[in-house]
Amino acid sequence: MTKDELVTLVNEDLKNERKHLAMYLQAGVMVQGLHRPELREFFLEEAGDELKHCQQFADLVVRLGGTPTTEVNEYPADLVCPVQILQYIRDMELEVAENYAERLRQTEGLDTADVAFCHVFYEGQLEDSWATAREVEQLVKKYDHEQGTSCQQNTNTRA
Repeated sequence: MTKDELVTLVNEDLKNERKHLAMYLQAGVMVQGLHRPELREFFLEEAGDELKHCQQFADLVVRLGGTPTTEVNEYPADLVCPVQILQYIRDMELEVAENYAERLRQTEGLDTADVAFCHVFYEGQLEDSWATAREVEQLVKKYDHEQGTSCQQNTNTRA
């Protein structure tokens, strides 16, 4: 794998991290219904973590000699139902966990210092995304039990 190929992959992951930041911020202001204050606090706290991730990914791109992307991958901007927001976030976190596992496979055994650093970096990112997905999965179970998934939802708007 060339350094340019690695920069491209890291920038793709940065676009997802920017999506996560935007989604958590949006969820924090849009969530309605039962436990709104607690969920709002959780989402906004996660947004802070995602901001750090965005910075870390952008720093990695620069370290590798590239220019960080300013693009953001698409996400649903109009979710208000707690269960649907949580389900989307769980799936979003699991998706990047799979991406990071793939990056670990792609950087395994490559012997430059930059690639070795990337490998270690992605181990931490995988652990964090996996843990968040599992935490959110527990929240979804709680809401599924309490109120079901019968929220009325308009999902026509996309950011």
